[in-house]
Amino acid sequence: MKKYLYNFYLILININKYGIIEITKAFFVEVYYLLKIRDFKSWIHDDKFTDSYQDTKNDKDYNAQHTPTPYYFLSFASNFLKQNNIDDFVISDFGCGLGRIGKFFVSKFNCIFYGMEINSAMIEDLKMENINNFNLFAINLKNKDERKKIFDQIKNHKKTIILFISDSFDIGTINEIIEYFSDTSHYIIGVNIKDSKNLLKGYKKIGLKEFKDKTRHIFLMSKI
Repeated sequence: MKKYLYNFYLILININKYGIIEITKAFFVEVYYLLKIRDFKSWIHDDKFTDSYQDTKNDKDYNAQHTPTPYYFLSFASNFLKQNNIDDFVISDFGCGLGRIGKFFVSKFNCIFYGMEINSAMIEDLKMENINNFNLFAINLKNKDERKKIFDQIKNHKKTIILFISDSFDIGTINEIIEYFSDTSHYIIGVNIKDSKNLLKGYKKIGLKEFKDKTRHIFLMSKI
């Protein structure tokens, strides 16, 4: 049961960071999209190939456990894109789990999804769904040679690029990924990224949602 209930535990221990009102809103949005998209598998928690929750708080070099990004957060990101007339793009999710982010954005925009995940079983499971415009890779994103091949494919589409980045792994790896796309026209959707002010000095903020704890946030940044 842990893989289904652990996400509820994470919500409870972080309730003070978001506030009860936001948590309540997130609950109803979560139920709505779970029923609409019918992607119940994306709620599964998995820590087979990753560090423990506590290790991610103590270790500067980590792979966070798969925990699905709430649909409530994704709805803010979607609104940011619509407000800025961003529709035709390639979106990349670094630590995609069972593809929740890809399924959400492909249902709302004209986009191509690139999902990368260290858990190969999740990727194989997702491939069996045969979703259009999904490109999936089982990869440890800390491996620079492996990720370069995928990143070059993303660039070759000659489309606007959106990097979806959350606190999936250490800030050093996030910085290396962003740096690789520095020569492209791209945007960053960020969720709870540590040290984001220093990381994104060359970007313009065009969408922001902050919570009770200001380290909890969703933003859309454009490359200056």
